[in-house]
Amino acid sequence: MEVDVLRKLKNKMKGLGFTDSEIKAYLTLVTHGGLSAVELSERTGIPMTKIYSVLKKLREKEWVIISNTRPTIFYPSPPIEAWNHVKKKLLSEIEILEDFFVKDLQSIYNATRSGAEVVLSTLYMVYGYESIINSIIDLLEKKCSGDVMIALPFKEIIENGRLIEKIKWLSSSFEIKFLASKELKNSILKRFKNSKLKIRVRDKLFGGGIICNEVMFIVKNKGLYVGLRSDMDFFVNLARIYFEYLWKDGEIVMLT
Repeated sequence: MEVDVLRKLKNKMKGLGFTDSEIKAYLTLVTHGGLSAVELSERTGIPMTKIYSVLKKLREKEWVIISNTRPTIFYPSPPIEAWNHVKKKLLSEIEILEDFFVKDLQSIYNATRSGAEVVLSTLYMVYGYESIINSIIDLLEKKCSGDVMIALPFKEIIENGRLIEKIKWLSSSFEIKFLASKELKNSILKRFKNSKLKIRVRDKLFGGGIICNEVMFIVKNKGLYVGLRSDMDFFVNLARIYFEYLWKDGEIVMLT
């Protein structure tokens, strides 16, 4: 094989994740045929203390075949077969990357423009008013098996008919603490009159949240509602602690 061809091959193989020693060993086997470890060490200059680990890695990559003789002879896998093994691995890695780019990143891209729910492990990013309402209702229906804490400074969310009915329905089974902005006091009293809720108000709430077995944080940024929903204990416990901190200084409006 010509020197420049070997040089180009070495550069290409480095791009595939092969070390200098692995490249040198494989190309030597291709040009000289089967060799023992001692012979390969002598031809490549790779020390005997290292040659077996190099050959082991090449075998794991299926680029080397061994004989059943003594001494063991190492043969190069045919380049076509060796390349097929590399290609198979590359395609597998591309599929993983494709899954991330096409599913995760594209869903985030779409959600920020159309209002949708984006799943990231145990975190959900929720965008848009309708998506926020749907996610709150889903959380209240499926993820509550104990006391519920609600903090909302957003008039259009508090006055959503579907959400009002869901909170009333849930209050017949669980204790609900409802904290709202003081300017929404009359609106809340009107909509939740005769409901089994504990209601308090505060001067300022800079964001909202729904807390039970899961938590959903809600903010409004430049007219767009954005929610972060999670079932991670860290976020749920953090939200409960912060809610109780706000709750203790709130003005009591309704106590059941």
